Amino acid sequence: MRVEALIGQGAEELQGALATVLPPALLPLPGISVKAEVWEEDRHLRLAGEAIYAVHRGDDVQWAVVVRESDSLEPGQVRMVGLNDLRCESASGRRSW
Repeated sequence: MRVEALIGQGAEELQGALATVLPPALLPLPGISVKAEVWEEDRHLRLAGEAIYAVHRGDDVQWAVVVRESDSLEPGQVRMVGLNDLRCESASGRRSW
């Protein structure tokens, strides 16, 4: 194996290890209105709320969402929701999933 390939492989492994050890990066959000459908263990949850933080740990991105309405959660609870599980709604009515 060439030295460059070994260095590249070592760098990838180190990056993966650091992502699990370092604290997550927090990015404050301006209170983005979102809707989400998520699974918590064996419960399916639907919620509407405001995303207030984006939490990055390596390649994993989740948003901290304060619940406004839900089929099974109390208002005011905070849930971590994966970026792929969110639908954002703009003031003009545009939606993205």
